Amino acid sequence: MHEEPDFFILGKAYITGRVVNAAIGISGEKIVSLTSPGNIPPSARRREYGDGFLVVPGMVDIHVHMREPGLEYKEDWRTGSMAAVKGGVTFVADMPNNKPPANNCNILREKLERAKRKSIVDYAFYAGFNIRPEELSKCKDLYIGGKIYPEDLYSPIVEEFARLIASQNKILVVHAEDPILLKPDAKILHSIARPPKAEKSAVKKTLELALQTGARTHITHISLADSIIEILKAKIAGHPVTLDTAPHYFLLNDSLYTTSRKNIAKVNPPLRSEKDRQTLYIAVNKMLVDAIVTDHAPHLLEEKLGENPPSGFPGLEVALHLLLREILEGRMPIQVLDLYSFRPASLLGINKGCISIGCDADLVVLRKESWEVRPDEFVSKAKYSPFEGAVLRTKTHAVFLRGRTVYEEGEFYEDVRGKFYPLEAPTSYETLQDR
Repeated sequence: MHEEPDFFILGKAYITGRVVNAAIGISGEKIVSLTSPGNIPPSARRREYGDGFLVVPGMVDIHVHMREPGLEYKEDWRTGSMAAVKGGVTFVADMPNNKPPANNCNILREKLERAKRKSIVDYAFYAGFNIRPEELSKCKDLYIGGKIYPEDLYSPIVEEFARLIASQNKILVVHAEDPILLKPDAKILHSIARPPKAEKSAVKKTLELALQTGARTHITHISLADSIIEILKAKIAGHPVTLDTAPHYFLLNDSLYTTSRKNIAKVNPPLRSEKDRQTLYIAVNKMLVDAIVTDHAPHLLEEKLGENPPSGFPGLEVALHLLLREILEGRMPIQVLDLYSFRPASLLGINKGCISIGCDADLVVLRKESWEVRPDEFVSKAKYSPFEGAVLRTKTHAVFLRGRTVYEEGEFYEDVRGKFYPLEAPTSYETLQDR
């Protein structure tokens, strides 16, 4: 028997692949009932959203860089988590390329203490590659997976690291680019400096690593059509491998590197050809990727405008709304939202990204409203975007984190604090009752 709800959220909601009129019952931190609005008692506490609103699950971004500790001037857990909330994201998995790297227990503990104090979304961490992997066994509860960067992939210790992650039943995330094939020359186009063959070579190496070690391997921010094809072949063959891509790879192409935005658009891997972009778009449209991520990688604007700008740009505040533009304009099915919510949550084994009984009550209320992307209005410290000037069609109206209001009509409720998430059993959808 389900627990009685403390209050209900009423309105059109995206549940199990379609939009329905629903009353979502919440008790404590969980969703405990799903029914039709007419079935709830007249006296029940409620928040009702009418025409022009849509309730969706909180998005789950499994690839972000919050920068703290060590690089707080670029971003910190407060500004980064506020950017997440404003973009309808209620959970982030943070990468370990801090300064120093979060590849040992001490830095992971420090990161946890800082996130506890500042984050207004829930969070988890990846452990960075360590040449003495056994050191990470002492704090396995502090990370949800391991991360391998290009230089790590070719280390003689990489198999040992992968086997450690596999033994803990955690996910191994790989940035697949072969460092030997990269050309660090600021005078040539970024897409030539990091050529397609570098990603292709590293994808092949990663698939071999997954097969050799049995590690549940996730290849992140794929940028090439050929990479998608190779990974899908491996999946069909039964290899323990999944993949994600990011909005900039299926919405933008490398023509930006010949414009005044070339520094702003610099990212690793780089933006690719129009042919690659179109293929990635189709792969997302057909739900052939396992997740969408932002690779939210903030730097200060002055750094990006320098002679040798760092790679990466912010994405948390726009990613969901970019997807919704494609959905509302009829180019993508609404089920694509699962790639940024339920699917990535399932990869990590957390009870999020779904409007289902037993899931965390992470809910985002969207409002139909056109607006132009103006990076100077971002809450992130990174005030730039390759999507600057894009006209989007939805805004984040309200966000509930485990049943508590964390954002509403432009105001943050900063008394709410996010929670650290260890590994849990994956959940599944439960059918909406009494439609």
